[in-house]
Amino acid sequence: MNRAVYDKNVPTRNLVTTISGVIALVVPILALVGLLTPEQSAGLTEQLGIIGTAVSGIIGAISAIILIFKAQDV
Repeated sequence: MNRAVYDKNVPTRNLVTTISGVIALVVPILALVGLLTPEQSAGLTEQLGIIGTAVSGIIGAISAIILIFKAQDV
């Protein structure tokens, strides 16, 4: 099974998933090496999740606005 990290057919979904995965990987590693306390790690993960959701919403809204003006009737 060949899976690409970035699929040109669905760029925004893959990009958001990749960024979320990197964040989900980095925060626990920082907690394991002692750079973050467990409380800081939990708070940071929650805030980054909120930011990720907001960014994907903004991308969706911008795409919708562009489609309003660029879409063509078939």
